[in-house]
This record gives sequence, structure tokens and C-alpha cells, in this order.
Amino acid sequence: MGQLAKPEVGKGPAATPPDVRSMLASAVARHKAGDAAAGTLYRAILSAAPSHGDVLHLLGVTALQAGAAEVASRWLRRALMVDGAQAYYRNSLGEALRALGRPDKAREQYRLALTLNPAYPEALANLHRQPLPGDNAPALLERFCRLRPATASELLAVADSRLLSGRLADARTAYRAAVALEPATVQAYVNLGATASREKNHAQAATAYRRALRLSPDHPGAWNNLASAVWELNDGQGAVRFCRRSVALKPDHPDPYANLGYVQRSQARNGDDFAEAATLCRRALLINPSHVSALNNLGIVNLDLGQLDEAERLFNRTLAAEPKHPDARFNLSLALLKAGRLKEGWDHYEARWETGQLPTVNGQLRAWQGEPLNGATILLHAEQGHGDTLHFVRYAPLVAARGGRVVLAVQPSLKRLVAGMPGVAAVHALTDPFPKPEFHCPLMSLPRLLGTELGTIPGGIPYLYPPAEAVGKWLGQPLPGAGLRVGLVWSGDPRPGLLRANLTDRRRSMSLHDLAPLAEVPGLRFVNLQMGGPAAQLAEPPAGMDIHDPMGAITDFADTAALVMRLDLVITVDTSVAHLVGALGKPVWVMSRYDGCWRWLQDRDDTPWYPTMRLFRQPAPGDWTTVIGRVAEALRQLAA
Repeated sequence: MGQLAKPEVGKGPAATPPDVRSMLASAVARHKAGDAAAGTLYRAILSAAPSHGDVLHLLGVTALQAGAAEVASRWLRRALMVDGAQAYYRNSLGEALRALGRPDKAREQYRLALTLNPAYPEALANLHRQPLPGDNAPALLERFCRLRPATASELLAVADSRLLSGRLADARTAYRAAVALEPATVQAYVNLGATASREKNHAQAATAYRRALRLSPDHPGAWNNLASAVWELNDGQGAVRFCRRSVALKPDHPDPYANLGYVQRSQARNGDDFAEAATLCRRALLINPSHVSALNNLGIVNLDLGQLDEAERLFNRTLAAEPKHPDARFNLSLALLKAGRLKEGWDHYEARWETGQLPTVNGQLRAWQGEPLNGATILLHAEQGHGDTLHFVRYAPLVAARGGRVVLAVQPSLKRLVAGMPGVAAVHALTDPFPKPEFHCPLMSLPRLLGTELGTIPGGIPYLYPPAEAVGKWLGQPLPGAGLRVGLVWSGDPRPGLLRANLTDRRRSMSLHDLAPLAEVPGLRFVNLQMGGPAAQLAEPPAGMDIHDPMGAITDFADTAALVMRLDLVITVDTSVAHLVGALGKPVWVMSRYDGCWRWLQDRDDTPWYPTMRLFRQPAPGDWTTVIGRVAEALRQLAA
């Protein structure tokens, strides 16, 4: 932009007569007041002082303001011939060149102005308006805002650049400064919410989005973002309601369709729910065929439905659009693992650490990459659920065989059970302090490092044994007499405070009354292995089902293991007990939901991970009736 010069700034002629100074001051005052006669006064001054740089500059500014950019450039070049060291002459010439459609030459003048005066805000602002890739536009804007009080819109631009570069604390500060200047700045509240979301502060994000919506109730983006925030706060119904509000306000926007598809899939109970989730994702893709979230979410639906080729294709399309998308890479790993393509799957499975769903590992620990250990201490540590630890702790002896001194860190309730594993030097609870090892490795990274494929799954069963004191304790406990002793588990851990886990548990769990057909099979003696809240259902068992409940004496998984050793069979939904029984080498029947875990592969009723395990899969989402019928029939055959 052009700048009105103060007469005393420029050199002008070596000695400016007092009457010229007076005339110039009067002309500048009239110019600032918008009086068109100012130009005539400047020319009169120029008659008395032909080499007055400021007057030449001001004639250029006057011409520029009148829309005569070519005339302005001539006046400004004359001013620079008088004094080429004046930054504001350069800046004004840049403005004239920009008006003439010569942006490269304009940028050159802005840069020269900043060379002469690095603290020149107008030149910074003009350069920021049309930067080249190497100009670092965010840095230019921040310099500009430090030189003079910024407007709310300028602070918003600074904050946006900080948010995009990942400087979340700085972005939050700038957004708050913008709303302090202008409290009705809706987008600042929306972006404050986005900043809080990236920091996993979902309650703060929801507050910011609601503030934006009080100012602008019809802001579709704020409704969509609020849906994402309340979903993270375990409010599934609110997420659905807010997504639908966003769709109603802007039906051609893909984001709320993709989000609604994800929420619908997560809450799905039957095939119709999965179909609706897929329809919503496809609606987003009709609007934007490369929409990353919609591609990924539709891939998850296909993974759940066992359509692995289509799921893989969608996850690869997601990665083509956004190569570093951690969720898509992790989801691709699940599709590959479920298809039995373990070698490919393990590599992508490492993306689980980038999804934000797992606690980070101490960065000071040295990660083992499969190199020789030569007696070095290696910490193998649990990372997810109890079942995952029981599943993959089988690798500990294999690491010991490679020359490592193996130390385990596991969930406290598993400590006593795994302490007796061959090759394990020490076992710690995850909650206990322990000496720093020379290497560490998460248990679920071991299959990748040891090259596990379907044909090389470590199959030495059993690999867990209850400790002697637990065996002695449970040998003295009374159990039902004649008949097959069958342990029962019908529910996982509901975890009501964690919505994702709770929704998954709803699909894998059932009620004790769902097992009523098993009571009709003669010759069975049922033993309860269910723990937690669902065990309260024992107070009203199905008609004819007499269940012995010894769980009051259970203190940890070592106790459960010793109890299982006295049973003939365990029937369970997909919980940690399934892994425990499989690791003990005892017969176990697993009733698996339709969207079953990747480790059970596809369309099989057995698993190479546990030779004594038999799988009973839902034929359709939510169909436990068929599963229970098949289990009851198999029990009749076994009891006979």
C-alpha cells in the first residue's frame, strides 16, 4: 500500500527553504483529508524544489490513489533517483508495479524496502499478500504482527499458520488474542476447538465449538467438529445428532457423512446398521471421491463384514491420497492379517503407535530391531489387553534363545502366571519400577521381528502353566462331581467409560440367559469363569442351569489357570480367558462375533495359534442364536 511521507523523513534538497516546508506540511494535511487539490500543491512545491524526494514520492502516491499506476511509477522512480535509500519509496513503487500486473517486480521492490528497513510493517504486509514458496509467508505475517498492533483477522491468519505447522500452544495463544480483540470472531473459536482436539483435550474443544455455535448457530463445520469432540467424550447419541445437523445445513459437504458413517459403524448391532454406515460413507465419496476419512471408514465397514479384498483396496486408496495416514495403515494391517498375509500385515501393524490409541513408550529405551543380543537384557512389555499379552508372551522363550536375558513387564494380574515361563529371567508388573534394560520390545512387535508367517507360528502348546501354589490351592476346592465340567464366560469387560471399547464389547458379549439352550444338554456341570459386572447375572440363571461359582476365591490369572486345569472344556466369548485356556492347552470353544478379531483369520473354525481351540462364528452380525444352537449341538455330541 502507498504511504504518506512525513516531510522531515526524506532528504529532499540539501536545504529546504522554510516556505517550502510550510507548503509541504499544508499539502500533506490536505492529502490526508482527501482533498484532490493536494496534487496541485505538490507540483507547486516541485517548481521551487525540483529534486525534493518526498514531494516526488507523494506525487506518485497521489497518482496511484487516483488509479494512474503508470504515472505513479514514473514519479516514484524519479524519487528513487533522488534518494534510493528510502524504504517507503521502494514500497510505493512495489504497489505501483503490482497495480500494473508485474508481481515479480513488485516483490523485488518490497524485498528491497525490507533490506533498507527490516522493521517496515507495510512492506512485510505487501510481501505477505503474494509470497513465493521460499518466502515463508507465516514467518512474514508473524514479523508484521510484532511490528504493530495486529487486527483480529491478522491474528487469525497467524494462528492458522501455527496450527498447520503443528505449533499448537502458539496457535492457541494467537486464537485467544484474536477473540480478545474481537469476541465475535467465529472462526477463531472453531479453530481453537481444532487446536484442543489435536491436543486430545476434547472437553475444551467441545466448549470452543459451542461458543462458535452461540455466535453462528448455522455453522455446519462447527456442528460437525462438535460431533467429533462429543464422540471422544463418549456421547454417541450427541455425535449422531450433531452430524445430522451439519448435514441438514450443508448437504453437499462430505465430512459429516463420513463421520456419521464411522459413528454408525461403531454402534452397529446388525447387518442393517453396517449397511447404513456404508451408505453414508459412499455418500461422502459421491461428493468427494478422494475424501480420506470416507475411504478409510468405508474400508473399516468392509473389514468388519469380511470383505477383505475391498477393504484392502479402500485402505490403499486412502494411503494414495494421504500416504502418512496412520489409521489407514493400521487398518490395512488388520485386513492383511485377517487374510493370513502375516508378513505384510506385521509391517503395517507397527502403525498402531502412530494412531494415538496407545500410550507412548519411553523414548529413552533402545528399541530392539532383531539384532544379536549377546547376553544383553531385553524388556518385553505388554501394550494392550490381557488377552494380547497372553497371546504373544509365547515369544519370550524364542527371544531368550537368541541370547537375550529376557525380562517381562505385564499387567499385575498376569505377573504370577508368566513368572514360570522358560527363559524368563524376571517379571515385573507394568505399575512397578524396574531397572532400565539395554533393549526393549513391545510383545506384539515380536512376530514381525521374528518373521512369523502362517506356517511358522510358534506352536509349542502349552506354553503357560499355573504355579504350584495355585494348583495346590485349587485341588482343595470343591467342584461339581459327575459329568463334563464346562467353564462359561459370556461377556467381556464393558468398560463404560471408554465408548469405542464399550461398543466393541457390546458386539462380542451376550447375556447369561442367551446361553439357556446349553442347560438342555444332559450330563454337563457348569462352572462360572465370568468376572466383573456381568457376573451379577448369576443371581437369576436360565431355567435348569445350575452353575457352580468359585470366582470369589480368584485373585489373579494364576488362580484362573489352576481352576481351568480342573475343567474339561471352557466355552467363552472372545475374551482373555480364551487366550488363557488356549495357552494352557485345554479345550476351548470361542463364540466369535461376526466382525471377529483378525487373529482368528477368515472362514475357519480352527486357528493355528491355539490347536485346542474351536471357533463358532456368527453367520450374520448380531446373530448369537445360531451360534448358541451350534454350540449346544456340539455339546450333545461331546457329552454322548
